[in-house]
Amino acid sequence: MRLLRSGAAVLCGLAAFATAGCGLSASPADGLRFQAPPGWRPSPGVLGFMQFWRPPSGAREVLMIFKSPKKLSSNDVYSSANMQGAFKNVTVLRKQTMQICGNQRALFVQGRATSRNDTESNVDIVITEVSGTSYMAMYLRPIDAAANPQAEAALHELCAKS
Repeated sequence: MRLLRSGAAVLCGLAAFATAGCGLSASPADGLRFQAPPGWRPSPGVLGFMQFWRPPSGAREVLMIFKSPKKLSSNDVYSSANMQGAFKNVTVLRKQTMQICGNQRALFVQGRATSRNDTESNVDIVITEVSGTSYMAMYLRPIDAAANPQAEAALHELCAKS
C-alpha cells in the first residue's frame, strides 16, 4: 500500500511538472496578433520570453519576438553600443516613433549589422508596450535580399488580440 501511495505521488509530481513544463516552450506571441509569414518554421518558445522563425527556403533571414520581463526604453535596445553584444558592428540608420495597431505608440529602428562571421544584414526592429509589458520584434535579412513583406508586416502587429 505504501508503494502505491509513493508511486501515485511520483506520478502526480510528474504530471504537475509536465503541465508546468508546457510554459517552458510557450511563445511570447501568445495573445498578440503577431504572426510570422506562412510556412516559416518556429523555434520552440523560450520560457515565453523569446522565439524566432526561419523561412522554409533556408535563406539567411530570421524573424524574432522578445517579451521583456522589464519595461524597455529606446536606450536599452536601439543604441549601437547595446546592440554590439549580438553583432560585431551595428550602425543605426533610422529611428522614429510610429503608431501601430491604430493608435498604439511604438519605436522603429532600421540598421545595418555585421555578425561575428562578417555577414552583413539589414535589421528592422519595433518595440512597443502591450498591457504594461514591453515587446520587441526584429527582422534580419542579408543586405542584398529584398524584404519579405509579410515579415515586415509582422513587426507592426505587436498588438493584443481583440
